[in-house]
Amino acid sequence: MQQEQQQEQQDTALNQLKTQSAVSCLVRVGQLFDIAIDAQQLQHRHGNYESAYDELDIARCAGRYGFKSKWQTIETKTLEKIPVPAILYWQGHYWVLEKNDAESSSWQLFNGKTQQTVNISVKALLIIEKLQVMLLNKSDVVKVNALPFGFQWFWQFIKKYRKQFRDVMIVSICLQLFALVTPFLFQTVIDKVLVSRGLSSLHILAIGLLSLALFEPIFTFIRSIVFSHLASRVNSELTSYVYQHLIGLPLAFFRTRQTGEIIARIREMDQVRSFMTGTALTLVLDLLFVGVFMAVMFSYAPLLAWLVIGSFVIYAGFWLCITPSLRQRVQRQYEKNADNTAFLTETVTGIETIKTSATESQFNKQWDEKLANYVKSAFSTSLLGNIAGQGIGLIQKLFSALLLWFGVKLVLEGKLTVGELVAFNMLAGHVTMPVLRLAQVWQEFQQASISLRRVGDIMHHPAENNIQAGKTSQPTIEGEIELRKVTFRYHDDAPEALRRLDLKVKAGQMIGLTGRSGSGKSTITKLVQRLYVPQSGQVLVDGMDLALIDPALLRQNTGVVLQESFLFNGTIRENIVISNPSATEEDMINAAKLAGAHEFIGELQGGYDTPVGERGGNLSGGQRQRVAIARALINDPKILIMDEATSALDYESEQTILANMPAIAKERTVIVIAHRLNALQHCDNILVLDKGEIAEQGTHRELVKSDGHYAELWKLQTAGNQPKPNTANNQSTATQASAFGLNASFKF
Repeated sequence: MQQEQQQEQQDTALNQLKTQSAVSCLVRVGQLFDIAIDAQQLQHRHGNYESAYDELDIARCAGRYGFKSKWQTIETKTLEKIPVPAILYWQGHYWVLEKNDAESSSWQLFNGKTQQTVNISVKALLIIEKLQVMLLNKSDVVKVNALPFGFQWFWQFIKKYRKQFRDVMIVSICLQLFALVTPFLFQTVIDKVLVSRGLSSLHILAIGLLSLALFEPIFTFIRSIVFSHLASRVNSELTSYVYQHLIGLPLAFFRTRQTGEIIARIREMDQVRSFMTGTALTLVLDLLFVGVFMAVMFSYAPLLAWLVIGSFVIYAGFWLCITPSLRQRVQRQYEKNADNTAFLTETVTGIETIKTSATESQFNKQWDEKLANYVKSAFSTSLLGNIAGQGIGLIQKLFSALLLWFGVKLVLEGKLTVGELVAFNMLAGHVTMPVLRLAQVWQEFQQASISLRRVGDIMHHPAENNIQAGKTSQPTIEGEIELRKVTFRYHDDAPEALRRLDLKVKAGQMIGLTGRSGSGKSTITKLVQRLYVPQSGQVLVDGMDLALIDPALLRQNTGVVLQESFLFNGTIRENIVISNPSATEEDMINAAKLAGAHEFIGELQGGYDTPVGERGGNLSGGQRQRVAIARALINDPKILIMDEATSALDYESEQTILANMPAIAKERTVIVIAHRLNALQHCDNILVLDKGEIAEQGTHRELVKSDGHYAELWKLQTAGNQPKPNTANNQSTATQASAFGLNASFKF
């Protein structure tokens, strides 16, 4: 057992060494290309905390900073021919090849392990026959997020996979050649075999037709496989990018929109992806050959060819007339669908409230009304779509009849043979079908355009980029917090939540915030986390403006416990270490002990591997809160925010947490928000807020003596502890008062 632990520790150390060398090499490459790469930002953005960085990890990290990269296994003797800088894997870690010095027969390399530049002789490397090398080049492709969200936004993905598109194009050309040759074969069979009764050529033509019959489905199958693979790659990358953008949006975005509405808009991305990588693309490839087919048709019969072109004009006019109404109906249908999704999400989220208030019938009625409105709009859209389809079909039948009429007339006049008429009709079919599909795709285009605008509402919103020029990640955070003349409101037309507020908290200090609801207590903590940006003033941590600090790394050094903490579906272990997957078992247990959670976790059958259920439904409210406190402590944050963190706990659990507060607050800045003032007694400074301003401040004793709002609230909360002469149940009353958080007499 001990040997296994030692081996595990050794493997962990080697993985960390390999990862550190990879990160150091990427930082070095950035310096050589004049690109600022921060090691902490890079590792946090990539998110691989468990295993060593391999070739794929390095390539992905390089891609985030605009590099094109490719790993290759090359012979060492050809190393001098590769462009520099390049990344090598040698001696168990990574190096950067910076310079080839042919005169001195040596190479200049940056050692990712020691982070030093060294000169290594050619002979030392030639001992190894082959090396893993990553070739690097600064990409000149415009980044996707730099483009306005629209159909041109997808062009970058098409350019990225241009080789695969080239393969699809080649197979499509082969299919179109088959389609072009087939009418000629049928023409020959009819004119030379049936009419002229030339049986000698029948066998050759039959072999040609059988060959086409065999190869056409094969090439069609190949195109579908290649295209499906391409579409899957584009779809996965688009989905990944949209999800990354969504979770990178600021908190204010989610606070101003319904959850169901956001989900509905994201789901409409499927419509856009389906259009871009579905029949629309293959149709474009087919339309490229329409000109070739039309040229051949004009060589047969110009009159009939002009009839076909005339049908295209009628098709176009018909769709131009029907498109505005169709777009409006599709827009209405999508809006109703989004309303239904938002309502359904809200219902599932608030199902407990619905059941406890016995309002199922009211929600059923609202759902029926919303569903009826959606069905009505969907039927209206479908009806117009059917009318459009039947109209297109009618135009097609009329022009087919005209084509046959004039064609037979030309045959009878001797201007066209029977075989040429059949060949012309086959060519006309190959031209007409893409045009008819174009009409269907035009309808899909209208739907995709509407979806694109709706998704664009999300994609156009600027995200909190973790990697930005000018952003810095402080190597260490001490925890000093300062607000200078901060004014903040949640909306432009909302009242000021904070009004020119000045506040300074020294590193390692514990302060308390209290006051009426809406006085700005939680707003201060959200500004400290950079979840919101003040309209005026500055928020500083360790003297540095938060506008210059990478928000993700700031939040890594900030632990937050809310009044109603959210647990993710998984085990208790996964929820505690979610922000620090590399935490050891000892770190997790220590955090749980400080949070008062270790004891109840030990009593569970699965211990730390017990599933918590969705939103932590398998645990009680107090248990969920203690797990959340442990989660906030697992990173050993320098700033800890407890926003009514103990209000959901019973008296005994709250006392346990407060008894542990000296250990919890050790060497970190703590901000405690509480209405129950017993949680604030041992704060170094207490602020009483009122309408976004500091009404009172001081220690607990000073505020109690000041005879202000704090003292009045304290008297009200401790009234249950005042001695009551001649009362038999005096002790029982005090005990009941404590259970409701009114007892402030206990000590740490």
